[in-house]
Amino acid sequence: MGEGIKLPVLNGLGRTNRIDNWWSQPMAMGIGLTAALLYTFWRLFLYDADISYALHGSTVMSPIFSPNVLEWNLFGLNEWNHPEWVNAAILVLWIPFGFRGTCYYMRRVYYRTFFASPTACWVDEPDINKAIGYKGEKRLFIFNNLHRYFLYAAMVILVIKWWDVTHTMHFHSATHDGYGVSIGTFVMGIEAFLLTMYVTSCHALRHLAGGMLDRWTTGISRVRGVLFGKISVLNRSHGFWFWTSLIFVFLGDLWVLAVAEGRLSDMVLFVV
Repeated sequence: MGEGIKLPVLNGLGRTNRIDNWWSQPMAMGIGLTAALLYTFWRLFLYDADISYALHGSTVMSPIFSPNVLEWNLFGLNEWNHPEWVNAAILVLWIPFGFRGTCYYMRRVYYRTFFASPTACWVDEPDINKAIGYKGEKRLFIFNNLHRYFLYAAMVILVIKWWDVTHTMHFHSATHDGYGVSIGTFVMGIEAFLLTMYVTSCHALRHLAGGMLDRWTTGISRVRGVLFGKISVLNRSHGFWFWTSLIFVFLGDLWVLAVAEGRLSDMVLFVV
């Protein structure tokens, strides 16, 4: 067997013979992630007011601050008795951050955008990357091995988010009394749906469903094989669900913020 063909890769960060716009996707993803981090920091630590609003007795909660665990009086904390810098998002957001940060698709994104390892196929990477070499999920990146456990926690958060959607559907006021739908219901419902698709298309969930088995022939293994196939179909669009679910977290927060501050108005679409 021969040694194979050696491609004429140009040495130097970002150097390449490619003539297409190979830099556009990593740049867009890098800008998107940076904007998401900056906005989250602003909402958590600089402007954590107006995290929800009431509409005829229903409650529409910002996706960033859902679930509002301060309403549960955990660890002696509640909405009126907690340190000034503590809010619901600070207590809960480590779960979706951990789940997304250790996600297989997310690793691809930040390896390419922030570490340029490499930025794209056939594009050279920094000399420091070559000197260090790939050491696997070790040192700081050993944290990525916790992805499966963040998946379990994210499933719990997902159930609570759907429960929060029901809180937008129960109206009890002089003009509206019963169950119905408002614009806020759609906002929270779409965010919960997109997050559901992101979680159910997860690589780790696919592995747990049936990827760990050698064969799917009889009994429960056959059922797990069918489930593995269904999740594999969703897994093909995992990146799409990653970005749409992430974007809608911030769109939903902007909606809640705008209504709470009186810049926009919500309305009840129907009540039964």
